Amino acid sequence: MTDAFVEAWGPTMERAFAQAGIALFETMMYTDKITPRNTEDITVEGHDEKELLYNFLETLLLKFEIDGKALGRFGVHVINQGKDSLNLTGTANGEPYDPEKHGRKIEVKGVTYHQMAIQKERDRVLLRFLLDL
Repeated sequence: MTDAFVEAWGPTMERAFAQAGIALFETMMYTDKITPRNTEDITVEGHDEKELLYNFLETLLLKFEIDGKALGRFGVHVINQGKDSLNLTGTANGEPYDPEKHGRKIEVKGVTYHQMAIQKERDRVLLRFLLDL
């Protein structure tokens, strides 16, 4: 079993999550070749921040695997505390996946909780997670 250990960060939790989306797709293809022609709405929830990150990345991975979307730009608009869970709303921009255009790097089979960490520092939020390859 092979894994990719990924770090993503940003000045806010929302920006860090957006960077995690880019890191996921950059593992699989060349995101600089993706034209942001289509917008996908992203809505996920989780009981805590780790579950929210896991569900966010899994949702993006399914948009690639099931819908054939190559996504390269992410806007996480808000992460807020609901009554029983955290809620995330955002968008992802991209186009239909074309291996000739976007390349094919490594197949990501899934996201794991193993070694997942969310570190809030004074001026940034650091996310660490493993992708099962």
